[in-house]
Amino acid sequence: MKTLFVIPEIRLDGNPSNIPFWAGILASIIQQKNGDVAILDLNALRMNHGGRLVPSKIIAEEIASEKWDIIGIGGLTTTYSRIKSLAPLIRKHSPDSIFIAGGGWCSYNPTEILQLVPELDLICIGEGEETFSEFYDIVSAGQKDFEDVNGLCIRENDNFKFTQPRALISNLDTVPYPAYDLLELDIYFRYSSLPYSVESFNSKRRLSTVWERGCPRGCTFCSHNGMSRIDLQNIYGEGDRKAGEKLVRISDKDNDTFQLPARWPSAKYAVENVKLLIEKYNIDFFMAVDENMTSNLKWTKEFCELYVEEGLDKLVKWGTLGDAPSVATRPEIIKIMREAGCSYISFGFESASDKVLQEDIQKGQTKAHLQKTLDVLRKENMRPISTFMIGNPHENIDDLMETVDFWITNNAEIDPFICTPYVGSPIFYDNRDFILMQYDPRLKLISENNYGVSKKYIDELRLSALDKFMKECGDATEYTATVSQNFTVPELYALKRFMYTHDTKRMLEWAHQRYDQTGLPQWTHDQKWKKYCAVCQAKEELSSEIIKIN
Repeated sequence: MKTLFVIPEIRLDGNPSNIPFWAGILASIIQQKNGDVAILDLNALRMNHGGRLVPSKIIAEEIASEKWDIIGIGGLTTTYSRIKSLAPLIRKHSPDSIFIAGGGWCSYNPTEILQLVPELDLICIGEGEETFSEFYDIVSAGQKDFEDVNGLCIRENDNFKFTQPRALISNLDTVPYPAYDLLELDIYFRYSSLPYSVESFNSKRRLSTVWERGCPRGCTFCSHNGMSRIDLQNIYGEGDRKAGEKLVRISDKDNDTFQLPARWPSAKYAVENVKLLIEKYNIDFFMAVDENMTSNLKWTKEFCELYVEEGLDKLVKWGTLGDAPSVATRPEIIKIMREAGCSYISFGFESASDKVLQEDIQKGQTKAHLQKTLDVLRKENMRPISTFMIGNPHENIDDLMETVDFWITNNAEIDPFICTPYVGSPIFYDNRDFILMQYDPRLKLISENNYGVSKKYIDELRLSALDKFMKECGDATEYTATVSQNFTVPELYALKRFMYTHDTKRMLEWAHQRYDQTGLPQWTHDQKWKKYCAVCQAKEELSSEIIKIN
């Protein structure tokens, strides 16, 4: 039996950075079963075509070269548009294969995806290792009845059927390492260099790892926190995240126990993974693409101590992701990580406005956490790497000024992302109607007026609008839909530019202009920004001069 995994191209403006972990792990599962498996990594292979999309002719030849029993495809939410264009090509050249999809692009809204991508037979929801293993065994036995496989959404003619929810994997040590031998490692090595630290910049053979599942932070904008918090709750809870939580998170049905929001394998599992990469592939740097490595002090300390004990800190440096509250409250974690060879940690600071952090982001961090984290990193001679975003629902000009002032104070130059309501995130579900209306004005008209149209017609409009929205979803450097209650899209683009260049003078001049034109309160700013504001200074000077004259 032959299985092919297809990896779509993503972020054509950059180089391929991270290997397709999901395909590598599932391929490893098939290898353990002595199955025949291949990976068609278009995101890597595009670099042989000038970084552009791999030509359809080449893809067609690869698909038609074998008689595939199973073809799997997956990716992030941002790959929807490309996968939709690949699906007809795959089906045309492999008409008899079972076509299954998985990953964030389809897990969060499987019934809609099956309608919008009619070539698919079924969707794997959430963590795919155990689900795919059982599915593969059934296909291998020559059967096509998958109703006893938990965690699937199956097409049945014009209808869709959910099997029982799949519990999260309780022991991540059971997950095999990716089948690295099937990956385009030479291409990934070609683009090893990262501008995050001296060691990452000089890397010639970098690879990435993923060990953590989930994240203890509940960021409203996040749609890929390891399938363990709110992602799947909407599916099984029929739109009610709280109602669906028990179904998704339960791990021990007999004892009614639940998964923690974040899970890790043993420290030994992670260290052995790195040892494998060193011994077999001679890596010189690795990036742990875990959601939040600093949030688990116990695990991270165990990993770092074992990493040093094995002497790996002298061989291979590494970098990862973390969060400010963890570092601010337990700063010793940075010293532990640095001494174990960690050369950089990237943080999602998001905003320096406490109001935005509390009302919109909901990560559980404050501006004080951000500052403490920067101070701790500098003390340990580590370069702070942080990301920010604008366009949050309740953000106003004062909030943006808080962020720019924070950058100026800390001598930081950062180009913020635009808040993007990816499908699967709380911010998407909270603003779904508002988002879809931006892609079909008829939905707005229907909501505001009693036109008496059928539910079927409205559902068709909503599905079409969702399709348009997902096609536009990029990497948050570009605009899709906005959830801002205060700023239009052109305004966000202009503000983003002003912020990046620290042009506070222009920001505040524009704020005065917009307030004069509209009277909208989001354009008024606090007096503490007078030091940056030429208009406020001019008004004060004129007032003083008038007093003198009179």
